Amino acid sequence: MRLRNFRAGFHRSPKNAVSWQRQYTAPINRFLRLVQSQWPPSRPPGSDRERFHQEITKAYGNWLTEINGFSKGTFEKNSRIARLLLKWLGARAGRQSLTCLTVVDVDDFLAWRMPTLRRASRYSESVSLRSFLRYLHFAKVLEKDLSVALRGPIIYKYDEIPRAFTELQIKAMLDVTRRDHSPKGRRDYAILLMLATYGLRAGEVVGLRLEDIDWRGERLHVCRSKTRTESILPLVTPVAQALLNYLKRRPKTKFREVFLRSRAPIQPFSNVSSLDAIIGVRMKEAGIVVDSRHGSHAFRFARALTLLRAAVSMKTIGDLLGHRRAASTEVYLKLQTEDLRAISLDVPRNETNAEMARQL
Repeated sequence: MRLRNFRAGFHRSPKNAVSWQRQYTAPINRFLRLVQSQWPPSRPPGSDRERFHQEITKAYGNWLTEINGFSKGTFEKNSRIARLLLKWLGARAGRQSLTCLTVVDVDDFLAWRMPTLRRASRYSESVSLRSFLRYLHFAKVLEKDLSVALRGPIIYKYDEIPRAFTELQIKAMLDVTRRDHSPKGRRDYAILLMLATYGLRAGEVVGLRLEDIDWRGERLHVCRSKTRTESILPLVTPVAQALLNYLKRRPKTKFREVFLRSRAPIQPFSNVSSLDAIIGVRMKEAGIVVDSRHGSHAFRFARALTLLRAAVSMKTIGDLLGHRRAASTEVYLKLQTEDLRAISLDVPRNETNAEMARQL
């Protein structure tokens, strides 16, 4: 009905039909996930080939998690590319035909899949596909291990300068969010202030629970999303006040997560991308336009840059950010590129260039 009304009013279809449809279907899907044990429901296989695909995907998941000890997130990421390969192969991915899979088939799949992806995404999907091919050889589906023939793009260490918000941009976002006194505004302000103060990862903010806040001891217990270790950070007064202002108006629910959705059904955030959406809304309200990526990690890099400029030791920065190794913190040294330009040396052009030309 909505689509018919749109076409009648504008005499055309929506420019992005998928995005336009999602604004109506997303609330319905959230409600169904709340009231049903599984949504969307698993569709029974319609053919022997589909049944084989479900069996091999399930067995691959057990191999990843039970035998190799990978996390559920890794299984979800790897199984997605596995299902995509099986679907792309079509009739060539049956019980008997899959045993004839060749390197040429894998190359054709990559030629179809990779052109629309960024280099980092190509690398990630190559790793996932290599894992699935290795399993097929382990399960005796393939006689040869095709994973050794798969090479993804080279990702050089520290090849990109991290994206960081400037201090003025962060201040503008915090100011515009502070003026929003609604429960949603108080929630967003507490989230942005925690990102700016501690440089937390999005998963660490989403996973924060009520028992992680030690009000008497003025401490914050943070479970690091990457290493699964716990860090104890000081609960500074501005953050404590922002949390209190939000928790006083937080909906009364059984959930122990600190930050909840503002729309029904009231529940914790389903994934970390929700924070990127919050940041995007507040950036738009503050009139901030950023060409590059501008998610929660931009706050993390900005916090590291502020500490670097304040001559804080790399060990202290690593402890705040939850790094186990010093090498993980070294990437933030590239954030000082602009500072290094200020002390760069002028090289005499005429004499030096002439001398270099003679040497060449």
